[in-house]
Amino acid sequence: MENEKNTNLPDDNAWLDELLGAVEEKAELGVDEAAMAAHDMSNISDRELEEIMREALAETFQEDIYADAEIPIPTLVDEYSDAYSDDSDMRFLEDDEQPAEQLEEGSEELIEEEPVDPNRPVRKVRPKAKKGYGLFGLPHIISTAIWLVLAITIGISLGRLLWVCAADVLAFGRESQEIAITITEDDTVDSVTDKLYDAGLIQYKELFKLYAALAKADQKISAGTYTLNTQYDYHALVNGMSASSSYRETVKVKIPEGYTCAQIYALLESKGVCSVETLENYASTSEFASYDFLEGMPRGTKYCLEGFLFPDIYEFYTNDTPQRIFDKLLSRFGNQFDEELRAHIDTLNEKMAAKLRKNGYGQSYIEEHKLTMYDVVTMASIVQKESAHSGENYEIASVFYNRLANPNSFPFLNSDATVVYAHGGKQDLTADDYKLDSPYNTYVVKGLPAGPIANPGLSAIMASLSPADTNYHYFVLDPSIGEHLFSATYKEHQDKVEALRK
Repeated sequence: MENEKNTNLPDDNAWLDELLGAVEEKAELGVDEAAMAAHDMSNISDRELEEIMREALAETFQEDIYADAEIPIPTLVDEYSDAYSDDSDMRFLEDDEQPAEQLEEGSEELIEEEPVDPNRPVRKVRPKAKKGYGLFGLPHIISTAIWLVLAITIGISLGRLLWVCAADVLAFGRESQEIAITITEDDTVDSVTDKLYDAGLIQYKELFKLYAALAKADQKISAGTYTLNTQYDYHALVNGMSASSSYRETVKVKIPEGYTCAQIYALLESKGVCSVETLENYASTSEFASYDFLEGMPRGTKYCLEGFLFPDIYEFYTNDTPQRIFDKLLSRFGNQFDEELRAHIDTLNEKMAAKLRKNGYGQSYIEEHKLTMYDVVTMASIVQKESAHSGENYEIASVFYNRLANPNSFPFLNSDATVVYAHGGKQDLTADDYKLDSPYNTYVVKGLPAGPIANPGLSAIMASLSPADTNYHYFVLDPSIGEHLFSATYKEHQDKVEALRK
């Protein structure tokens, strides 16, 4: 009977089949529409459903996590729920995590929680700033007051600064005082600024440098001495230091007839016009191409302009430029030795040709020894230095031309003035001095010297162009009358010399 099977018991798998069958007969699981209708949620939107879930989530957060917290639950919920702007950024602390440090009141900085799990992404929490507070957590009214005070202070400071700068630029409120400023060729805008500051003409160096850069003062300021006034503004100061400035100091210089280049350079330096070194350098390196009468003349030495710096009274700027100085001197020479005078060179050569023919010289020699403008100026310089006064220039010129017209009898001009020049201005000549081997020593060089020995005046130039018609070959100075005695022969000359020694 024990082995008899109980047919009344259900099959071991029958209950499972019944359950599966029941499930297959049911429809797909979905929203309980009856429950939804009971709670008046039949037409709820997705957004409203999301809000209901968030409230439920907040209640769970309140009851489960902070059940034992001393802080009132509503405060925590409100604070943390407001801290998140996006649900995706919200996460809850696990049991093994510590809450982030408390933020200081009013702080807007992000605080990063320290995750226990390094693989867990870091979440940031931005606490809600308290309303009614501004800069550094101060109440808005205090913050506004601070900003207002700062704005007023800065405005006053800027206004004062602008006024001070404007007063210096425009020279407001200064007493009138004239001050002389000397600008050299080596000065820069910086060094000029220092000079103006030291003289009390400006108060702020950097401000003047800024103006100078904007006004391109480096192209306007020129070397010279200027009389400026403390009441001059920046514009007047810059223009007052230009080459054409009416504030520039001038000096009158009289260059005597017969002065050499060396003497003229020294004179100009002593008058404060320009230094000797500057004049020498400019004369030796410049072309002076605009002066046709210098064409073909020897160039490249500091005294190469000898004979062409016309003696006269000039008005120069103090600390003037060498270009302006030489332009004045050379232009005056060109104006005096004009085309009318140059035409006399042809007449002079005709007279010399007649004398040479009379003395037995042929046409080839005459053509080779025609006088040039340079020769005339050279002769004029000798006449200028040998004459006791301008009244005897024409007789002195005739003596030297008569010697040039008869070179076989008178190969040397024998001018003491040329020996003095060859010795650099030495006056007390010795017998050995006349033996100096120099192209300017007419006791050893036949004919005219290498070039002019001085800068002649107009009278000497005129005499050299139109010498007196004489047969003189010698002259000697009579100190008692301050004039020269002229002779045609050597014997006659020696007799006069002997008479003067008694």
